[in-house]
Amino acid sequence: MPNNLLNQYVVTRIKSITKNLSAYTKDKKPEHLHRLRLEIKKINAVFSFAKNVYGKCFNTNKIKPIFKKAGKIREIQINIHLLSLFQHPPKRLITQLKKKENILTQQFIKHNLRYSKIIKTFQNNVSFPEILPDKKIIIKYFEKQKANKKFKTKDREHVHRYRSKIQKLLFIYNALPNKIKKEIKLNELEIDKLQKMLGNWHDTYSAINFFSQEQFPMNTAEYILKLKAKEKRQFNAVFI
Repeated sequence: MPNNLLNQYVVTRIKSITKNLSAYTKDKKPEHLHRLRLEIKKINAVFSFAKNVYGKCFNTNKIKPIFKKAGKIREIQINIHLLSLFQHPPKRLITQLKKKENILTQQFIKHNLRYSKIIKTFQNNVSFPEILPDKKIIIKYFEKQKANKKFKTKDREHVHRYRSKIQKLLFIYNALPNKIKKEIKLNELEIDKLQKMLGNWHDTYSAINFFSQEQFPMNTAEYILKLKAKEKRQFNAVFI
């Protein structure tokens, strides 16, 4: 495998995916699934960056199904957490969600060996060019991305896409050598703080959509209203 820094970065992420997949199979802790998906996001970011700066086709299609299957479980886990934060949590609804989470978890674990093989095959095929592109190309990439970093509207879907964009930018930035980072001059702390705020907001926003669309035997209207009030506060706080 070419000794490219991006290769090394991706391989480290893949090892973490394998570790968290194995750990989740054993103890079913949500944190392992969260880390697994986060590592895939980092790989997606680097592949997108490589495609841009090398002008070649790089894709992560092989591991996307794992990301999506894990995402279905994470959505329920996050919604359970949000409901548990209420002063009087809806115990029956939480119990129902936990049952659904358990079913999806068992299905996910059932395919553990297949997922492990997919990840191994993906790792064996990771191969970026031998060296990083010229420093000027990398700096130009970041300058272009930073030029569009402000919100254009308060449209929620636009803000969600913006959050995904700056999160991807951080992932790419952290994959680069320190000498290039110094020249890019990205305000990492400020951007990370913002993307975390937007991440918390989007969890609430997604939960509202989830409970509005899913069919539950008990009335969830009260909790949807509470979530909407929380979502509004979180969203407005971003623009202060």
